Amino acid sequence: MVQRRGDLEEFFHPDGVAVIGGVDRTRTEVALRAAMDNRWGVGNWYLVNPGGGSIGSVPVHRSVADLPEPVTLAVISTPPAVCASVVEQCAEAGVRYALVFSSGFSEIGPDGAALEAALGEAGRRHNIRIFGPNTNTNAFEPVPEVPQQRGGKIGLVTQSGHNGRPIMQGVHFGIGFSRQIPCGNEVDLEVSDFIEYFAYDDDTAVIAGYVEGFRSAGKLRVALAAANAQNKPVVLLKMGATDAGSRMASSHTGHLTGSDAVIDGLFEQYGVVRVRDLDELLETAALFAKLGPDVAEGAGLYSISGGSGTLMAETAELAGVAVPRLAGTTREKLHRHIPGYLTVSNPVDNGGAFITSQPAEIRRQVIRDLSDDPSVGYTVVGVTGAVPPMTDLLGDDIGALAGELDKPIIATWNSFKVDEAGFNRLVESGVPLFRSFRGCFGALAAYHRYQRRRKNFRYRPPLPDALPDGAAAGLGFASADAGAAAGLGLDSADAAAVLRAFGLPLVAGGIAGSSADARRVAQDIGLPVVVKIASVDFPHKTDSGLVVLGVDSLDGVEQSARAVLDRARALAPGAAIDGVEVQPMVVGGTEMIVGVTRDPTLGPAVMVGTGGLFAEILADTAVRPLPMDEADAYEMIRSLRGFPLLDGARGRPLGDVEALVQVVMATATLATALGDHLAELDLNPVVVRDRGQGAIVLDHLMVVASRRFTGSTS
Repeated sequence: MVQRRGDLEEFFHPDGVAVIGGVDRTRTEVALRAAMDNRWGVGNWYLVNPGGGSIGSVPVHRSVADLPEPVTLAVISTPPAVCASVVEQCAEAGVRYALVFSSGFSEIGPDGAALEAALGEAGRRHNIRIFGPNTNTNAFEPVPEVPQQRGGKIGLVTQSGHNGRPIMQGVHFGIGFSRQIPCGNEVDLEVSDFIEYFAYDDDTAVIAGYVEGFRSAGKLRVALAAANAQNKPVVLLKMGATDAGSRMASSHTGHLTGSDAVIDGLFEQYGVVRVRDLDELLETAALFAKLGPDVAEGAGLYSISGGSGTLMAETAELAGVAVPRLAGTTREKLHRHIPGYLTVSNPVDNGGAFITSQPAEIRRQVIRDLSDDPSVGYTVVGVTGAVPPMTDLLGDDIGALAGELDKPIIATWNSFKVDEAGFNRLVESGVPLFRSFRGCFGALAAYHRYQRRRKNFRYRPPLPDALPDGAAAGLGFASADAGAAAGLGLDSADAAAVLRAFGLPLVAGGIAGSSADARRVAQDIGLPVVVKIASVDFPHKTDSGLVVLGVDSLDGVEQSARAVLDRARALAPGAAIDGVEVQPMVVGGTEMIVGVTRDPTLGPAVMVGTGGLFAEILADTAVRPLPMDEADAYEMIRSLRGFPLLDGARGRPLGDVEALVQVVMATATLATALGDHLAELDLNPVVVRDRGQGAIVLDHLMVVASRRFTGSTS
């Protein structure tokens, strides 16, 4: 394919390299040349150090300006305070790329961050692309070739050079790699650049990464879209899922980890496979690389132990991997060689002694018969413990069949005892190899989910960003120009006007400044009603005891209004109180929550979840960053644990999911149009009525331009 990142192709294949900074003068010339030629190419490098001199016949040039010919790449290992000036010198010499090995930048605090900013500015000013700082030269290390490589190779990008090392050591388990790229602090080139590079790299089949944070949402989306277009799965270990992980990620390389829920939403949109530790990253990426696309579902399980087979089957089911019952004809074939008292319906238990009592051809025919079953997409052979000679012979069988069977064969070696001939034969066979059943079936579940989602990868056009006239009036704009919004405030009625202008179905009602006014509003809308405080300072009204439900008399409305106002003033004497809201009492339906949040990198994102009083306790939500489309909205809703409440669970009527989708999309359009001026929006509860009867927003909280505006209706 055409490598669309020609800049990075030139970076990785430089025409001349200047190695600037510390020089190990204790090295012999032979050792120096061997190391440098191996990394930078024979005779393709020069040493630069102000001290000058030489190592044997290798000159040490005092400045990059003294080099006998131009070079493409500078590798800088100097004190951080002088790195920017070194880049300036490189620019004068015509260098186009700089790898900054040095540390002591944003990862150490404000002083280092200032040096990093100066380094980045020097690169931008002179159009030099910078890799790092706080990185290493692993990206230029030759990657060992794997004998009998099966499947494709993995391109690895990491924001921790050390965490990349155990992944690359997967070559000892028969896993092939195209390149390892440790990004460092990403003052310029960032992880997304290299994901895009790998997307167009002929030598890369799967992209894997250890990521602490993303710099640019636009670059990330371009990179992931490129990977999807080239049918290259992306498997990422993204830090920031916990508070501790977020803190360490920020201190390690100065990255913002971002909101984890928003990151998950983006990964859902682009089919990124997210894993939780380095072992899972290695094994999952290797499975994708070795299997290739479109392997059918259906695991045929094979073991030398009934207990192991049971454990395999249960682990597979917990992971969501299908273990189909084998056809009657398959079971008959298997029982020709396996005693009738052993289970062969799937899992297949050969009893152990079968391995040592039968010749190789019979042993292998049993695996062939299992693989040939029409419901089996691949065979998983589980080795729970090292039991030579059984496990040695089983390793022989897998090695012999790996290249013969039409369907993949996968193995697990669950024992810590790996100094075994059987284990070595599994590695040599090149089949996907796992160290546990959980790792194996977790990776298979991710693989199948990716293959299903791959068919729906798509471009999402931006949503309309025009501000409706009604919204402009509610916001107090002179025109429908969202740029005029900064710093302007809204009262409850104006907030409701903005929401209605975007088509959000707010409940009827009104705001009353006194108990007498509340009586008049209730008389207009009809009983029964809800009476609650109207104040930005009470975002959680129910928790504060400031909501009265089902008020069915006008006298009761007055009494409830006085009680709510008195309690609010007692709880917060300085609170800004608009009065009380009086709304019709809405009965029935399913309470949901819809909202908007912001991620520092990815921008606005829309959330939908199971709502109402216990929304925060249930924490049942799905999030997607913008842009999104209706298909995203349906996926979000169907992914909720509470979705059965909308889908007729236990005889409930079907909810109006289509109406909820429209609420989600109207919210997404509002977030797009208001842009940075909308910090947060909660619509809770959104009552979803029976199918065909719509949805209605009962309450909302808006945070705009650093001020809060709350209300329900006007």
